[in-house]
Amino acid sequence: MDKKRDTFSSRLGFILATIGFSVGVGTLWRFPYICGEYGGGLFLLTYIVLMFVVGIPLFSAEVSLGLASRKSPVGAYRVLEKPGAKWHIAGYFHMICIVLVIGYTIPVYGWILHYIYATAKGTFLGMDSGQVAQYFTDFSANHVLVFGFIMVNVALTALVVKNNLQQGIEKIAKVLLPSLAIIMGVLVIAGLRLPGAAEGVKFIFTLDFDSFSLAGVLTALGQTFFSLGIAMAVAMIFGSYQKEGEINVVKNSVIISVSVIFVAVMASLMIFPMASAFDLEMASGPGLTFITMPNVFNEMAGGRIWGTIFYIGFFIAAFSSGIAGWEAVMAFIMDQFQVSRLKALWVTFVLVMIIGVPALFSDYMFNLFDMLTNNVFLILGSLAISIFTGWIWGMDNMARTCGFSKDTWIYHFLSVMIKYISPIIIVILCLTLFGVIK
Repeated sequence: MDKKRDTFSSRLGFILATIGFSVGVGTLWRFPYICGEYGGGLFLLTYIVLMFVVGIPLFSAEVSLGLASRKSPVGAYRVLEKPGAKWHIAGYFHMICIVLVIGYTIPVYGWILHYIYATAKGTFLGMDSGQVAQYFTDFSANHVLVFGFIMVNVALTALVVKNNLQQGIEKIAKVLLPSLAIIMGVLVIAGLRLPGAAEGVKFIFTLDFDSFSLAGVLTALGQTFFSLGIAMAVAMIFGSYQKEGEINVVKNSVIISVSVIFVAVMASLMIFPMASAFDLEMASGPGLTFITMPNVFNEMAGGRIWGTIFYIGFFIAAFSSGIAGWEAVMAFIMDQFQVSRLKALWVTFVLVMIIGVPALFSDYMFNLFDMLTNNVFLILGSLAISIFTGWIWGMDNMARTCGFSKDTWIYHFLSVMIKYISPIIIVILCLTLFGVIK
């Protein structure tokens, strides 16, 4: 083990930091609107099943690769692959994926910060739904203003990740995650008390089989990868940060996955009951958070306060995710080039801007980076983790790393899921995306 390598101070630190990464933009922003688009309850059920069938096994596999190697992705594959093999190339796919994610999503961070300010100021008071929608269109097109808010987020991120692991991400996660839980709980209770909120709850938990489709299943699978951050390098790097002798990999993965599911349900309970209470569209796509919700808060008593709290909670989740992504890139740079944390921070900043600035100024580039992340690097990276763990490094090595016996049901379950089920599902997803299967 590298004596200079940072480690989490405790198992709790690892769990909170990893949950912080997983409950960010992917869960609080992306999950509710795609859940709305694909019919609510049945999509949620499909997502939960896939989390247990594919998510937990692959997440456990990725963490175990980091724990066994004590390296970031490229180094992890180099340590664990056979001499002369080229599996370490997959590590670069993981790193490209996380750079794309933290880069192309930075406009969203700018939007959130602005909406905290705008809501607290009362900007949306008196606006009708058309004016709220136009406000978002005009603001998101004001690239200079959005960039200013992005730089505020970058500065806050740098203040955290410039510190070592325990004093940076782990310390802030222990503050932000409980704060987020309180804010979400308060908002859920406030929403459920509104007349008409029951329709929103029904939408979340009713199984509408008419809305069932292969596209919905594949979207739920993609959301499983995205929300857990599978193949985005963070799980592998955070696995390498765990203390020597950690054997709770699978148990930790279950805790983290269940927590992510819980946050997804809470995010839905925050949004859909409020939307239904005021007869607003729940299947409104990416604009759900920035267009539908301001209309909700305009109709609520004390909506200015509730709205401000909502966007603060949203930013806490996004910020927790962002700092974890930055830490992953910095860890890779420090491992590969043996540079200081401060130098790695500056290099990460440059990489984020190379992706983020084009994504901010061009919708085409934003959509291109989103497509490359979800349809190329995320899928190929997940397939690499599945095949490498199941067939190359081997399930026996994973079992020894994770501390469970070959005679247990966990071993047999993970073996089937990682070696067979996950690759088959991922290949089907690839064939569907490229139009081979319709």
